[in-house]
Amino acid sequence: MVVKLNPPRDSVEVYFHSQQPYVHVSDQDLDRYGAGRLLFPNTYFDPHKAHDLYNQYHEQYALADEVGIDGIMTNEHHSYYGNMKPSANLDAAVISKITNRVKIAILGNIIPIGDPVRLAEEIAMLDCYSGGRIISGFVRGGAVETLQAGINPTENRERFEEAHDLIIRCWTEPGPFRYEGKHYHYRAVNPWVLPMQKPHPPVWFPGNSSPESVRWAASHAYAYMNLGALIDLTMELKQVYIDTAHEVGFKPGPEHFGYQLRALVADTDEKAQELGRGFMWTIGHRQRGPREHNDPPGYQSRVARTMQARRPVGPGRALTYEEQQEMNAIVVGSPETVTRKLANTVEKLNPGYLILIGVDGPIPHKDVMRSIELLGKEVVPALHEIELQLYE
Repeated sequence: MVVKLNPPRDSVEVYFHSQQPYVHVSDQDLDRYGAGRLLFPNTYFDPHKAHDLYNQYHEQYALADEVGIDGIMTNEHHSYYGNMKPSANLDAAVISKITNRVKIAILGNIIPIGDPVRLAEEIAMLDCYSGGRIISGFVRGGAVETLQAGINPTENRERFEEAHDLIIRCWTEPGPFRYEGKHYHYRAVNPWVLPMQKPHPPVWFPGNSSPESVRWAASHAYAYMNLGALIDLTMELKQVYIDTAHEVGFKPGPEHFGYQLRALVADTDEKAQELGRGFMWTIGHRQRGPREHNDPPGYQSRVARTMQARRPVGPGRALTYEEQQEMNAIVVGSPETVTRKLANTVEKLNPGYLILIGVDGPIPHKDVMRSIELLGKEVVPALHEIELQLYE
C-alpha cells in the first residue's frame, strides 16, 4: 500500500536555498591543483573567515522566515569548498532555532555513507526541535561523497535503498528489533527519539537526469525534486513519475514534484544582472578534476548518462551566463522581471515546490539580504496567486 505523506497543493511553495560556499577561493588557487573537489587542499580553509560566513548565512535564513518565504532547503557536501555543510542536520538544527514558521527541507542526508539508525534518530530530534516542520530528503550523494567515504560506487544505490528501508522501520516499527542486512547489521535497533510527524516526516528525493531515480521516488509516493535539468528533459522525467505513480496505484499531483534553479532579485534589472554573475563562480569551478571523481564507473546507469549528455551546447563547453538565463536556469532581475520569469516556469512545470538557490558564490551579503526581502515581499505572494493544475 502506498502511503501519501504530501498534502494536495493548489499553489506553489517557494524555498530559499544557500550552498554556503567558502568564497575565499580564487581561480588561481584552483588552477594550481586542477581539481575543485576531493583533491583541493583544505589548507586554504580559514576557520575565522568561515565563522563570519556562517553567521551571514544564518542571518539570511532568519530573514527568509521573517519575510514570508515558505521554506528553507539545506543540503550537505564533502571535500568541497563550494559547500561548507558537511552535515545537513547541523544546519537544520540551526534553522529550527532561528526561525518560527518556515518548513525545513533537508535535501538531504547522504544515506549510503552514514549510519541509518543514527540518521533516523537525528532527523527525529530535528522534527521535535522544530515542532514538526522537517521534510526529510534522502539522497545518494555525489560521486565525490561516495569516494571520500571509501565506498565502492557500484554499491551506492543498493546501500541507499537498504538504508532508506531501515530508517523508515526505525520511525514506524516499535523497537527493539534485530536487523541483519547486506550492508548494515544491528543487534538491537531501538531509537528512543521518534518524529513528531506521523507516520514520519514527508520524504523528498532529488534527481537530475536519472529515470531510475524518478521511478524509485514515484514507487514510494515521495515528492521528486528535479535539481535543475533543462525544461524539456524535466518534463520527460515528470511524465515518467506520473506514469509510474499510476502503475503503483496513486494519482500524483503538484505536491509530488518540485524544481530547483538559481534566482536573485535586486531593485533594478541592471543591478541584478551585475550581481547574478556571482552564480557562475561555483558553476564554473564545480566539475574541475578527473572524470572519475565526478562520474566513476558504476555510479550511474547508462540510461542516466545518456540523458545527462543531452546538452544544448557541445561537449567540453560550459553554458554561458546569458545562455543559462535564456533557459531560466538562472533568473535575475527586478521583482517584476523575476516574478514574470518564475511564473513562466511554474506555469510550464506546474510544480508544488520551487527551490531557489539564492546565494551560490561571492555575492555580497547585503545584496543577498535585499534579494531575500524582495522575494518574500513581492515575488512569493505573486507566485502564490498562480493556480496549480491537477495532473492527468
